[in-house]
Amino acid sequence: MLIESEFQNVTRGQQTWRYHDSGQGRPIVLFHGFPDTPHSFAGIAAALNDAGYRTILPYLRGYHSDTIVEGRGYDALSLAEDVVGLLDALALESAVLVGHDWGAMQVYGATALAPERVDALVPIAIPHPKTLKPKNFLQAVGLFFMSRHFIYFQLPWSEAGTRRNDFAYIETLYRRWAPSWKGAERDAALARAKEAFSNPAVLTAAIDYYRALFAKTDRPVDRLRGSLETRGLMVAGGKDFGGHLGPYKKSQSLFEEGAEILVMPDAGHWPHREDEPKFIDALIRFL
Repeated sequence: MLIESEFQNVTRGQQTWRYHDSGQGRPIVLFHGFPDTPHSFAGIAAALNDAGYRTILPYLRGYHSDTIVEGRGYDALSLAEDVVGLLDALALESAVLVGHDWGAMQVYGATALAPERVDALVPIAIPHPKTLKPKNFLQAVGLFFMSRHFIYFQLPWSEAGTRRNDFAYIETLYRRWAPSWKGAERDAALARAKEAFSNPAVLTAAIDYYRALFAKTDRPVDRLRGSLETRGLMVAGGKDFGGHLGPYKKSQSLFEEGAEILVMPDAGHWPHREDEPKFIDALIRFL
């Protein structure tokens, strides 16, 4: 369990990052996703610390009020720059990058943007975005059904709808995305997400990640779509909406140093949490 008072801030330029730092050794930076917080990596970080690694668990920009920068967008290039900026702020020449959901999108982008800063890449629950194209109508319908929150978050009233009935929509997403995940750890993660989103500015920032997907930008995002000059371990839940392995297998070809695929057959969108011991064992072996 991580205590908020154990987190610290570092600022570089106009950007502040809030993060938990523990252990000594080779640095591993673990980025959470939506709807989640860095606290969900607590058990994984403790195991990595015991294995001789330093772990850094940052809030995604916008998920804590200290990290919000007025006017800074959430387009793909800006998110990739957030990762590199954190490494700069912590004076890290390079690190292993682990990312779940939006965190996975960020570490993919950072690896393409600054490959010399990435020792290895561990994306969780998201294959490379370049591969996320359905092959046929049925796949397209299935992907839309499980990803319809992308459309929901474009609506002007999505903040109000998400807050309704004590964030019932967030509970719906947990059930929809990880139907077999039950127990105290899952309930604690959900409670922490609700607590974070109780700050209106944080909720808007989290939703703005989705809005940025459909917003026009003149930033050169094409530079994020090339090959990945590192090795990887991609982690997938067999029951996740992105759990079909086709995109993960296609993603393997983008890793210049090769990539493994770890499938948790009974897991949903949080495979690293739903079978945490298996994930920890695989990650340490990979490292």
